[in-house]
Amino acid sequence: MKCAVITPVGPGHQSLLNDSCAPSVARALAFDKGPFDVVEHLVMDDTEGRHGRSNRRNDALQQARDEGFDWVFFLDADDVMTPNAFEAFGRVLASEPELDAVWGLICTFNDLGQPELRDGQPERIDTRADLLSCPPYLSLQIGAFIRTGCAARFGFDPDMDTGEDFKFYYQLWANCRCAKRPEIFFVNRRGQHSTGPRGATGADWSEAVTGLWTTQLAEVPVWAQIADGNGSPARMRITNPRDLIQATHLQGAFFEDSSLQKLKKLLNRPNPTIVEVGANIGNHVVWYARHLDPARIYPVEPNPEALTLLEQNIEANGISDRIDRRGLGLGAGRGEGRFTAVTDNADNLGATRLVAAEEGGIETRSLDALLGEDRVDFIKIDAEGMEMDVLDGAADLIARDKPLIWIEVLRPNMMAFVQGWCRKANYRVVDSTAYLNTVDYFAMPRS
Repeated sequence: MKCAVITPVGPGHQSLLNDSCAPSVARALAFDKGPFDVVEHLVMDDTEGRHGRSNRRNDALQQARDEGFDWVFFLDADDVMTPNAFEAFGRVLASEPELDAVWGLICTFNDLGQPELRDGQPERIDTRADLLSCPPYLSLQIGAFIRTGCAARFGFDPDMDTGEDFKFYYQLWANCRCAKRPEIFFVNRRGQHSTGPRGATGADWSEAVTGLWTTQLAEVPVWAQIADGNGSPARMRITNPRDLIQATHLQGAFFEDSSLQKLKKLLNRPNPTIVEVGANIGNHVVWYARHLDPARIYPVEPNPEALTLLEQNIEANGISDRIDRRGLGLGAGRGEGRFTAVTDNADNLGATRLVAAEEGGIETRSLDALLGEDRVDFIKIDAEGMEMDVLDGAADLIARDKPLIWIEVLRPNMMAFVQGWCRKANYRVVDSTAYLNTVDYFAMPRS
């Protein structure tokens, strides 16, 4: 078999190629060629920045295909191949000959020039869903052994200034047999980006790649796993890694975990009935079911986009039998009304607010009307500015059942809640968490 090592050399990278990159390929060849009879280093010059790295990689792919190379390996000029790279790949291929592309571990030079593995990365990735459940910077880098036909089928997008690497990876993982394995094929030298008119920063790369990641998540159901010490992990659907709550799920945690722990200490009633106004995608609903052993949960959520994920998360965690769905598709307020949902920031679905509209597609009900005579032990209110309306619409329920209340209050409403509503309802604030524009209060009856 034949392998071509492909290295585009952009502006400012000639010395890196000569001093470290090219010698590292020679050392790897001298150590062990692995499964290959022939290995050639295809160095593609672009030191004047006339072509662009994608065009140079594509030119090399065309050459490798024309000359009958079976595999290619991409090595940037600022990176270094490990001495046993070919031998390590041979071990993988011998045990998994069906693979079309193999990535190794992400390894970088630290400030002292020593190689170190990137913390938090998975050692193995076996499926497209596994890949998409991992933040890109922890999943793959450019150095991979790829069958030439597969690589040439897609190539690199020359119109992209940055992020073209992950567009290429995502195409491969969607159409070929790919894997990441616990081997080290190369060491990345950070902070040595090529310069030129189409240069890009790390922030530019992150923005471009996150957009690609989000597009992929619309095609493949991906679930974050949250191990919270309560049996098997919780599963939460990921559709937008930029979303504030979903980003927390990707880190393996529930959103607002510290406040949820406060709740666990304050809510002393066994098998409580819970009303969740502003259930969003179900972060709190799933946590309640796993940690509070509730008799019933009444989620109230009007936003259609959030409802889809809420239902999926309820189903994925097997908690449907605890859910009363009468509030799904509705908002909570003083009484009946019509509203439209407004999401000012697509990456913060939980901040969706309701705006009054005579012909709005979303209806509101008071909690008094919605719950009727059903007993309530705990109410969580996250109504994005309508929190005082929700309280007014739950006056009878609160007077009757005296539930613990966790409420997000916009700062302009703080005095109305603490000095006004609490005194009138005979409640007291027992804990709080301040944020930039809001304060979360825990309040309980004075008696």
